[in-house]
Amino acid sequence: MLSTSIGRLRVVSFLEGLSYLVLLYCSIVMKRIQGNEEAIYIPGMIHGVLFILLCLLLWIARKPSGWSYPRCAIIFGAALLPFGPFFVEPWLKREDARMTTMGQDTHSLEI
Repeated sequence: MLSTSIGRLRVVSFLEGLSYLVLLYCSIVMKRIQGNEEAIYIPGMIHGVLFILLCLLLWIARKPSGWSYPRCAIIFGAALLPFGPFFVEPWLKREDARMTTMGQDTHSLEI
């Protein structure tokens, strides 16, 4: 899965979506309801790093996969919504399989 740029994007997309849900839980339950003001610092930092990494990997995967800018905007927009990355995951999995069967994009890290 990590041998293609789309595979790396899939992993980071899943982790980013998961961190977004954890951040929402921390901000709603722990900060607002329980009154713990420091509850969102670490989950927020982790989510921010994963989001930036997702954007970078999306940019890297765009060229070898042949995705248009509107298609990349859909993936980016899904990252902004809770549960969004989980909805684009099946499509990313098919795209990863397509790239693997075509024999393209193995170990590609060019920008």
